[in-house]
Amino acid sequence: MSGDPALRLTAASATDIGRIRSSNQDCAYVGEGLVAVADGMGGHAGGDVAAQMAVQVLAEHFAGEHSVSALVKAAKDANRAILERSESEPTLRGMGTTLSAAALVSERGEVHVAVVHVGDSRVYVKDGTGLNQLTADHSLVEEMVRHGELTEDEASIHPQRHILTRALGIDPGVEVDSWSLALTAGTRLVLCSDGLTNECSDREIATILEANPDPSRACRALVASALAHGGSDNVTVVVADLVEDAPQPLAADDGLVAAPAIAASLPPQTARRAARHGDRTSAPPAAPQAPWARQAGTPASHHRRRVERIVTPWSVLYVLLFVGTLGGIAGFTVWYVDATYFVGLHDGRVAIFQGRPGGFLWFKPKLVEVTGTPPSKVFPPYRTLLRSGMIETSYSDAQRVAKNLTNVNSFLALPGSNTSAAAAGTSGLSGTSGTATTTSGAPASQPSTTTATSARTTTPSHSTPTVRAGG
Repeated sequence: MSGDPALRLTAASATDIGRIRSSNQDCAYVGEGLVAVADGMGGHAGGDVAAQMAVQVLAEHFAGEHSVSALVKAAKDANRAILERSESEPTLRGMGTTLSAAALVSERGEVHVAVVHVGDSRVYVKDGTGLNQLTADHSLVEEMVRHGELTEDEASIHPQRHILTRALGIDPGVEVDSWSLALTAGTRLVLCSDGLTNECSDREIATILEANPDPSRACRALVASALAHGGSDNVTVVVADLVEDAPQPLAADDGLVAAPAIAASLPPQTARRAARHGDRTSAPPAAPQAPWARQAGTPASHHRRRVERIVTPWSVLYVLLFVGTLGGIAGFTVWYVDATYFVGLHDGRVAIFQGRPGGFLWFKPKLVEVTGTPPSKVFPPYRTLLRSGMIETSYSDAQRVAKNLTNVNSFLALPGSNTSAAAAGTSGLSGTSGTATTTSGAPASQPSTTTATSARTTTPSHSTPTVRAGG
């Protein structure tokens, strides 16, 4: 490589669980020439797993080939891997994730910025013209906005705004939007989950970016702003500046720093598990116990007196209270399971079950009624919901839902014959704020021969909408 200046990314990330969620299922990635944000969905564990799988597959592909096609293939491979694992592990069934990523790639001898996108996380570009949203949300309300059926303000508070029309891990034939942009040094990229854009307007985001030239501070300020507005969802932000600098030598591993970057956005318990299963040889050996410490002890007579004091009226009362509490919990569990019904699938037909989808503790759902309706006659948006189970509070409500599954108007007044189904979910796993900063190298730039004039063109989705779990 010549000694001419090269383009590189200086990036940082920050994430927070938010003020409502009990867990953080977002995942940020900051690596050598590659940044990404994934927003998982599909239950307490599934979204976390799906988001991490997406960024891991993306990083592995990018390490082998720096191209737009490699990133698109990585997204599709991640989609297949998530779908296969979801189908093989019942506890992860229905999981999925959004994925938005940007990377430095070489095309015809010049450096471009490649972007791949699936879902409703976003990529913004900030340059001399201001802050511009590059990606289009793959959501039901966004489709309605594009058809003129909703305004932007109406879409921001619409009850169906969490229904996605595209996500990784839901449809085997997922379509991936991709761009190749001829950007210049001084351009700033912002990648974020919808936890930021649901709380902050584009104008507020632009103001914060303008006031914080350092990527790390900009990330923290954006997350803090989302929390100040309510923090109703997990919030994850990556800010990456495109700068011109002397080429940096790559390390033996091609400069990828996936593990530290991912760890910065993982929930605390996940990070602790990774630490426990990490390099055990680096931990200092335990200090040997001193001989006097091993020999010291309580005299036998004193030990016997302590044992005798254990059985007291108070201890008996505590035991009775404990047993009573366990009995109450068991009774509540039985009531909780028996009072719930759900509509699902059984032997290729719509069916009604009593209990919780997938079972609850040792209670398995009981088949109550099998209808004559096959999945092929069900209105498409309901099909994905049936896979997870449509929960109702009574048998009569479940019967009503089962009868209306073929009724288009009972779901949502969708636009015309172009309407297609969709499926997707949301976020939530315990996470803490954190930042990760790195710089990235790229091939030396040469005179640009292409532009990004048509880069914003997106491909319409042909998938099936799903509601974000908890979203």
